[in-house]
Amino acid sequence: MLGIKRLWTSREIRVAILALILGGLGAVAIHRGHASVGILLLTAAIAIPVAFFMLVVRPARIARDAVIMLRLEGRIHEDVLRAPWDQLLRRNALALRQIRYGLEAAASDRNVRAIVVQIGGLEAGLATAHEIHRLLRAVAATGKRVVALLTGDSAGLVEYLIAAGASEIVANPDAMLTLLGVAMGNPFLREALDRIGVRAQTIQWKEYKGAAEMLNRDSMSPELRESLDAIIHDWQAILADAIAAARHLAPDRARELLAAGFLGARAAREAGLIDREGHLQDIRTEFDPEHKRKHIVGFARYLRHVAYVRERGERPQIALVLGAGPVIAGEARPTGEYISGETTAEQFDRASRDEDVRAIVFRVNSPGGSAVGSDMVWRAVREAQGRGKPVVVSMGDVAGSGGYYVAMSADAIVAEPATITGSIGVVYMKLDMSRMLAGLGVRFDYAKSAEVSDALSVSRGMSEPELAQLNSAIGEVYGNFTAKVAQGRRLSAEQAEAAARGRVWSGIAAKEHGLVDEVGGFSRAVEIARERAKIPAHQPHELVSFAPRDGLFSLRQLIAPAAESGGWQLAAGALGLPPEWMPAMLQLLMRGGMLLLSPFMRQ
Repeated sequence: MLGIKRLWTSREIRVAILALILGGLGAVAIHRGHASVGILLLTAAIAIPVAFFMLVVRPARIARDAVIMLRLEGRIHEDVLRAPWDQLLRRNALALRQIRYGLEAAASDRNVRAIVVQIGGLEAGLATAHEIHRLLRAVAATGKRVVALLTGDSAGLVEYLIAAGASEIVANPDAMLTLLGVAMGNPFLREALDRIGVRAQTIQWKEYKGAAEMLNRDSMSPELRESLDAIIHDWQAILADAIAAARHLAPDRARELLAAGFLGARAAREAGLIDREGHLQDIRTEFDPEHKRKHIVGFARYLRHVAYVRERGERPQIALVLGAGPVIAGEARPTGEYISGETTAEQFDRASRDEDVRAIVFRVNSPGGSAVGSDMVWRAVREAQGRGKPVVVSMGDVAGSGGYYVAMSADAIVAEPATITGSIGVVYMKLDMSRMLAGLGVRFDYAKSAEVSDALSVSRGMSEPELAQLNSAIGEVYGNFTAKVAQGRRLSAEQAEAAARGRVWSGIAAKEHGLVDEVGGFSRAVEIARERAKIPAHQPHELVSFAPRDGLFSLRQLIAPAAESGGWQLAAGALGLPPEWMPAMLQLLMRGGMLLLSPFMRQ
């Protein structure tokens, strides 16, 4: 019975059976005098297998000794949206999920002998770059040749870290390495706001919670600087260890080269940072001297090959829920990238009620945001667990404040070594524009039921008694946050408080303080999900994405690219955030009020 079931799940068998049925019906129709219907059915019986071969089987075939060509440029998103309209707009878009899927498959694929990675103009966080670095090293460790080609005018530390995962690094002769070490910071706007007559009133719980400092200070507080210095120390160690191991350098030498400055291709080669200078055409000729391109395979085509070969038969399902961007309350907005508390809770509900799903992996890459939106997702995670579905979190570049809140009750949390997480605290922001408005000749007058009725108006600042009362209310939210941390992470109240106080941590430090269970990548989170779901080691699984339900021509899909246009790019560059996060982030900042938000830190 199991053999018959596996046979039926074969796509080729199903297409063949469909063709036979249509052919049989066509023959019967002709025999009974319905020639036109019979010919139509016979035509379909022939056309369906031919179309299946041309559109599915043939594109999925690759030659033996294939050389996979992977191009990394622009921003690396967590996933490519699956709506049809978005696919038309970004046909060749590659996201981290697709890169991970293809490279993991290539490591064990006997048909693949080499991978060539072109790297230029890349925008990615350190945690993302470190994961791709490890994926490339895993391929190279199998004996396959992995060549990284630096094609941009200037390659920074993130691009070089990815390239160092290859067994060989080639740079364009006119390329330059800009190895400037690691820096973190953000703009400070107090003086600028003061000049235009705006005052920011802020409350923070507690001393390390630096998200509002950009509005009310001219420089970092000692507490925020202390936490960022610790992260920079960890990041330096991560970079130095990775580059030393990959390039066979002494750790001290690797650390020295992290801040080598501006190096031309020749100087980079002499320092041992690259192997040689060259062009893409040279590398192609090495693998394809006769220029027949028979063995050269684009990464998108290789993904189709992997999907065709591997995704067969019934397998235990693991649900993937993606949480990327600022956290908002309520329903999804029409543009940008964000975690909607309502929509994400609905995704967890669908995944946890699906009988075929054995466990849920929750990928989080978020700086936080709405306290209510974060709590909605936290509750959805708890409900999924109550239905018997283990939830394992994989953290990306950042999972701080509200981004940590949504993750903290999971059965297990896996963070990248370079992940920025923690920031367990609350911040409140309100703008007093009375001086600016008065200078413009704008006057406000209210009929009020109480003196406090206009406390949230931009026409005046809040009084000291109002701020004191608000501070007490925000303290309650902080207490709820830390209590849930203690409960979810099985920490004492004292341990939770020591790890909280608004402080941000690297993934390495978060592990030491009990905020995460393991340091590792997405694949490790999937392994833990398999273990929690009791899936046998020899049995393959299917990773099923539970994405938001967008229509074919939904407004979100039609205008989503606008979130990455020039204006958003400028604002994102100033704050050090992805452009697609800016619509939701600016909405949160303009609304003000109570937020679970990590400090902005431009790398």
